[in-house]
Amino acid sequence: MELHLLRSFAAVAQAGHLTRAAEKLFISQPAVSAHVKALEEELGVTLFARTSKGMQLTREGALLLPQAESVLAKAEELRQLARSLSQDVGGELRLALHTDPQFLRVLELLEQLRHTHPNIEAHLCQSTSWVIFDDIRSGRLDGGFAYCLEPPEGDLAGMRITATELFVVAPPNWRERILGASWNELAREPWVWFTDTCPYSPLLARCLGSRSRSVHRAAVTDYEETLRALVSSGVGLSLMRQDEALRYEQSGEVCIWGGSGQLLEIYFLYRRDREPDPALRAVLATLRNIWGLTASGCA
Repeated sequence: MELHLLRSFAAVAQAGHLTRAAEKLFISQPAVSAHVKALEEELGVTLFARTSKGMQLTREGALLLPQAESVLAKAEELRQLARSLSQDVGGELRLALHTDPQFLRVLELLEQLRHTHPNIEAHLCQSTSWVIFDDIRSGRLDGGFAYCLEPPEGDLAGMRITATELFVVAPPNWRERILGASWNELAREPWVWFTDTCPYSPLLARCLGSRSRSVHRAAVTDYEETLRALVSSGVGLSLMRQDEALRYEQSGEVCIWGGSGQLLEIYFLYRRDREPDPALRAVLATLRNIWGLTASGCA
């Protein structure tokens, strides 16, 4: 199956008209029509219904379009990666991590860059999500990982890496105390809270609603190891990333409240005007490879 057939299929589906699709692809209208016909013959289905208003996807066409777009995206990703490999890409990149490098697969990132782009020098620092936002905007950082309550916009671009659930955790001997508790009851307990620059804070406030203003904040921290130590020692409840919550529950350091977890997305962020930078593009391509993402994952 030829890629140019898929490109014409996708273009006609988007434009809804052969002539507009041809203009977008910079080829003739008869060529686009021939591509669609050839693809229909190869697949053995009718992709479009020809109407007086233009080209309308059939049921089969609508089902096949996402697959075609996925193939085209993968082909473009391969082309971009090959192009970056053929260049002598190098330079210093200042990147920030908002959580532990194992979770973010940073060691895999560095290992692959070492083989494919040995002249890229990655300088890593540890920070918090909202500080990373500001440091990327100001140019103090070239990129960084961060929790995001909403996709980045404006001068910031980002690639969604993954998402994690946050669980309410408590000291290990509080299991019976919080068993079956509601958010209203949890609000009466002491909490290990977070600074205003941590995305956990507005997420937790959203769960507790108006009750969050009267919560007893026994301690406030942004650092995950400090949080774990405080919860484990009996200071109060807190939020913890799913993988950590399960690991520490298994080791007997915390217990997990039985309610539903709260979803939080993780992005790799960079300034939108830095997108053409070859070193940054190499990092993005490597992250897509490590996490099994497509180029459409960028916001």
